[in-house]
Amino acid sequence: MRAEPGLFEESRFMSQKFTGPSGCRIPVCLVIGLAAWVVVADGHAFETNPATPFTDQAVEHIRRQAEHMARGNSKVAPEFFSSLAAANYVQSRLSSLNYSILGSSKQKLPTNVEECLKKKAGICGNHVATFLEISRRLGLRARPVEFYFHGTDPGKNHSHICAEVFYGGRWRLFDITWGTYFAKPQGAPDDLADVVGLRANRDRRSWAITNQSDLWYQQWKASGLDPLEYLDDQKMDILRGRRGTIHLRVSGREGGREEFRPVHQPNFFGRNQLDRDFGPLVIRLEKPAGMATALHLDVLGKAGRGSLLVTVGKQRYMVPFDDIKSGKTLTTKFTRPIGRQPVTLQAIPEKPGGIAYVVFRTITLETR
Repeated sequence: MRAEPGLFEESRFMSQKFTGPSGCRIPVCLVIGLAAWVVVADGHAFETNPATPFTDQAVEHIRRQAEHMARGNSKVAPEFFSSLAAANYVQSRLSSLNYSILGSSKQKLPTNVEECLKKKAGICGNHVATFLEISRRLGLRARPVEFYFHGTDPGKNHSHICAEVFYGGRWRLFDITWGTYFAKPQGAPDDLADVVGLRANRDRRSWAITNQSDLWYQQWKASGLDPLEYLDDQKMDILRGRRGTIHLRVSGREGGREEFRPVHQPNFFGRNQLDRDFGPLVIRLEKPAGMATALHLDVLGKAGRGSLLVTVGKQRYMVPFDDIKSGKTLTTKFTRPIGRQPVTLQAIPEKPGGIAYVVFRTITLETR
């Protein structure tokens, strides 16, 4: 069993800082993935299982609360009480303010669920990772919902992440960071909206039930930031259970080369979870300016078995995973210049629904 270099690039939690009216620097939630630390053996990923006393305690506390609330409330889905109890617990225990204090004082930031609960600190990525782990232990069906906002240039990109819980035949959205869920008007207490239905309704903001007493929420509002900007932004990329497309724009040009580097975006493509509620991520290179004849993929790592598929219009290029080497640059030559057509990269698993993904640093289009 060996560690595959680069596979942990996608699991880091990040923050970008904005200066508010008061002059203080405010970290804005940015998360690149939610993968646990893993090792790879024969192309397959396995989670490690360290002791988790703080997580164990949280799960039992939430379980007792949910069971207590469910008594005498037979018309309300028990999953609603469990989800809400978990969301409240995480938001109240994992303080974004504490995370900011740790960062500004140069102390070690938490990097996993157990550390977050122990240090009582976290931002949106930590909140959702903790919520999902607790949900899993409670037997809830839950998945992340990631929002990737495109700035005026890639350096101004930012992101946020929420979670959805499935019950009553539908998904329900919870924003753990802000203690927010979205109740449908005149609906039952547990009749919550999912992200798609929510964004399609013009009255969506009035559905939000938010913990506005949270100090971090107050800091955001005072700084002119919008905690719920994902309700309205039409240019962002949305991943539900890691399923969706990430659009990369040119981050640099030099000579006949255009570089596409993920900035506050996932740096992998493919499927990295076997869970039925998770799907594959596709990378799409937007608006290449030149007549590129080759693509260079700077590979950090890979997992699973399958093939890389590069698509340009009707052109399709397949590369077996065996030909993709960690720490090396993979070059795909096009049979003819691509023009200004978008380029997509996908990882096609050997078996449908299987694990197959590639972690990368940059993608470069070259004109010869």
